[in-house]
Amino acid sequence: MTVDIINQTIRAMCYEVKAQMSAMQNWKLMAEEGLLYEAAVCIFSSQTIFEVAIATADRLREWKLLQPTLCSRSVEIIEREIVSALSDPLSIPSDDGTQRLVRPRFKSRLATLLATTIAEIYGQSQTIRGLLFAARNAKDARETLTQYVWGFGPKQASLFLRRVGYCADLAVLDVHVLDYLKLSRGLSLSPSKLGRLSFYEQVEDTFREIAAEFGHSVGCVDLATWLTMRVAKREAFL
Repeated sequence: MTVDIINQTIRAMCYEVKAQMSAMQNWKLMAEEGLLYEAAVCIFSSQTIFEVAIATADRLREWKLLQPTLCSRSVEIIEREIVSALSDPLSIPSDDGTQRLVRPRFKSRLATLLATTIAEIYGQSQTIRGLLFAARNAKDARETLTQYVWGFGPKQASLFLRRVGYCADLAVLDVHVLDYLKLSRGLSLSPSKLGRLSFYEQVEDTFREIAAEFGHSVGCVDLATWLTMRVAKREAFL
């Protein structure tokens, strides 16, 4: 599949993504538990595939382990409860529309990240909502989240801000987007280097130029690129 075909597909996907953006969540109207759920999804998505991240967060919500009041317990107790909740397989959708069972990987790692985040934020009488309201702008919100949410780098924080409807002007530089940058601009970028905010923002500026060429917001083009590249690689077009 050529770059031209990829770009044509991204352009078409942009209109679908833009049409769905009006249905996005409004973080100002969300309960704190909902914001913590979205944070958990984004924490987990850095450790596993997105469908498993969603299923993992869903399981913990069912077990009432995504609540700010958990900060009254020790981190060790919260970790044990999370590991216990994830001891049984999770059900996730397959490509053919059926469900399949998977066991979440890195249970202890996920438990530590989430339990420490709960203690870090709510144990200090903070809230995610409060952190967002206090931020001067989207970049400031992103930087603040990386300081309070364990497991959040710039990519995860950007994804969170998009999912809760905070802004659409930050790029989520996922591996699929990085593959597109390599294909279209010849940029070979190591995901490990993107943990440094200053470098992340440099690459984001490059993607912002690409988004301008498509005539849509960064968030819109980023998501359209992610969807296009993911399918292209899954179907072995690349």
